[in-house]
Amino acid sequence: MTRTKWLGACGVALLIPSLAILAHAQSDQVKDRFTFVAANASKGGPSAEGRLEIVVNRWSSDLERDRVLSVVTDEGPAKLLNALRDANMTGWINWPGHLHYTLRYARRTPQPNGGDDVVLVADSRAWVWWDPALSTGSTDAPFTVIHLRLNKEGAGDGNVSFGTKIHGDKAAGIVLEDDATQPTLLTEVRRQRSGS
Repeated sequence: MTRTKWLGACGVALLIPSLAILAHAQSDQVKDRFTFVAANASKGGPSAEGRLEIVVNRWSSDLERDRVLSVVTDEGPAKLLNALRDANMTGWINWPGHLHYTLRYARRTPQPNGGDDVVLVADSRAWVWWDPALSTGSTDAPFTVIHLRLNKEGAGDGNVSFGTKIHGDKAAGIVLEDDATQPTLLTEVRRQRSGS
């Protein structure tokens, strides 16, 4: 092998890992970070002083929303994971007790007041150990739906699908049933937007 060919081969060998690192970095780009406090944290769970976080690195497309809506409406909420099975990660949740959950769906719906409704779906059932009442008698669904309600300043609160039914929604794809009457589990939610 000539010196020129050898240098060219070395250049390609060095370029490939660099492209892989760049692609990984782009996929991990943070779009929005939401921090919050767990309600009832004083019941043996995380300190209310420590803010927990949800990170979104991409928002679900209209096609993904339509797929979720179709499955939930036509096949029932229990089949939601069927719609998410091949979906790429949309983010992650850093939960109390150093638990981490993968998000497979993240949808942001602008509201007339300038705020946003954010619906997130983790592909496993989150464990709410800071409030034992929520860990018993909750739904057996193998996923977790989170609904954040934010004002135009990016502050608000949210609920989680523990013991709460879900149904399809044309804008969000999926929503929690009777969300307004459910106890608020995520308080002092704040958005830290990193991109669009």
